[in-house]
Amino acid sequence: MAHVQIYTGSALWMPGQGNLKVAPLHKFGAESVALVHFPAGERFHGHTHFGGEEIFVLSVEFRDEHGHYTADTWLRSPHMSQHTPFVEQDKVIWV
Repeated sequence: MAHVQIYTGSALWMPGQGNLKVAPLHKFGAESVALVHFPAGERFHGHTHFGGEEIFVLSVEFRDEHGHYTADTWLRSPHMSQHTPFVEQDKVIWV
């Protein structure tokens, strides 16, 4: 596997689902890593994570029905976990 370095300040942001923007960072097999920008007031649809999901909150606060996660919070949700994320302010998460 090759060494990869991405300066995220100039990463290519692509349209995601709803009003989200996504900056892909890495993909290998079923694993993918990206930065996801949620615009203020965004409510993402409820969904299930096959294989689980890891999130690192990089700015402000990220929320779902399970809790409120401030900047610098890392969370791991298990295989087949479900949630409906939402935000009140612009924010970026690592997924």
